[in-house]
Amino acid sequence: MVDELHATKQSAEALLSVDYWRRICPGLHIDDSKFQASRLERRGPEVVDRASCTDVRQRLLDEGFAALPAPSLRWSIDVASLADAAQCLERHGWPPTFLAMYDEAWAMALDASEIMKEATGNSLSMDIVGFLVDPANTKGFSPHRDRQPEDWVPRGMPPQVSSTFKADGMAKYVTLWAALTDANPDNSCLHFVPKACDPGYSKGDTEDGDPMQLCFPIKDGYQNIRCAPVAQGGCTFHTHRTIHWGSSGRPGYRGRPRIALSFGFSTPDFEPPYFNPKSLPFPALGLRLALCSAQVLNYSTLSIGDVKGWIALAGGMAGCPTSMLNFLHKLFQRQSKAFHPTYRKLIAGKFVEVSLYRQKTAPKLAAASMDSTEGGDQGAKDLEHGAEGSTPDKSAGPKREPAPIAEAESDEDDDALEAMLSAEKEHGEVLFHDDFDMLNSGDGGEGWPVPGGGKRKKRKGDLAADG
Repeated sequence: MVDELHATKQSAEALLSVDYWRRICPGLHIDDSKFQASRLERRGPEVVDRASCTDVRQRLLDEGFAALPAPSLRWSIDVASLADAAQCLERHGWPPTFLAMYDEAWAMALDASEIMKEATGNSLSMDIVGFLVDPANTKGFSPHRDRQPEDWVPRGMPPQVSSTFKADGMAKYVTLWAALTDANPDNSCLHFVPKACDPGYSKGDTEDGDPMQLCFPIKDGYQNIRCAPVAQGGCTFHTHRTIHWGSSGRPGYRGRPRIALSFGFSTPDFEPPYFNPKSLPFPALGLRLALCSAQVLNYSTLSIGDVKGWIALAGGMAGCPTSMLNFLHKLFQRQSKAFHPTYRKLIAGKFVEVSLYRQKTAPKLAAASMDSTEGGDQGAKDLEHGAEGSTPDKSAGPKREPAPIAEAESDEDDDALEAMLSAEKEHGEVLFHDDFDMLNSGDGGEGWPVPGGGKRKKRKGDLAADG
């Protein structure tokens, strides 16, 4: 039976319809003024008591991570309803990050903001990501730090790690990870390396050293790893420098998957909010769609070195053809001017990197064949030709007829090249060097090998488990 609601069957116009998203998750609200008003009116009891926030703060300062059990939290929404919605989204081909299309996710972000304001003083950066881990076919992310100097230096911060902490020692970027279902060793939960056991936490990572080996020079060091299981409604916290990962879970596990929603909180100098906070607490539908689309692209480079981690984030979209990523990029482009320049630059870079990698390694004829029947083809055409409600680019000349399958590969090259040129024009600098020509010539330049051939520049402090 054809799923008429499936992501691959939708146009841009359909995705800007409240009715479409209500049909996918009828138990949630979207752009519902009555629901939004009710959430704002009941900002009565604290989401968590002040003593718990003080404990979280101290643990972040001492160890780089913390956790709160479910009974200590009073979310303003039904957490279970978001978990159900994530599985509904998955059935229709959408990543769990698209929970941020719904009012409940933003109500939860508002709750999380209260906790983080008290515990860290940081504000919501709009780095919102959903995860769905079924141990039978996926796992959590490999060991990693959330931010390295190459993430913050382009924003004008000094390269020293010390610059990413406030005078009182609190990190300028902290993540709240909310469990929408139970998270335990059977279905995957987070693991942390305490900062006292991690030489690179404060000093930074060396160019050629493996941070994990430095943390565990002798086998007794592995006993310092902390497992952080939390029941549905509980949450964990970690700073941008804390090495963490999601475990693989038990392959024979037959219970509910591990579903979570994470929210990043930052200071504006370290990582500016992705869009104007004046749009909060309930952003407009088009802004939500652009953010969700961009966030999938933001993490799509996982598909290069952490495939199972990518599946946990992308769900059924993990194996999508390039045309679907192009579609997501164009959805973001429609609202891109509403986003901070640094975020636009970030998304352009991620889109180009994963697009060029796919063109280098994927069986192109098979991808073109898939493009002819699914993969956001309808939506991509609507955006290309100016869907209802959009403003066509008159400078681009006459509208083109839909490209035949034989031209799909060329069109994908064009999309990546256009993104590169647009980003470089906006920022007035060369961002991608000769990556496009190098990739097409088969010369990956200096760096380390990646799966499928070619090379990429090694990031400072990349963890061995990432690839």
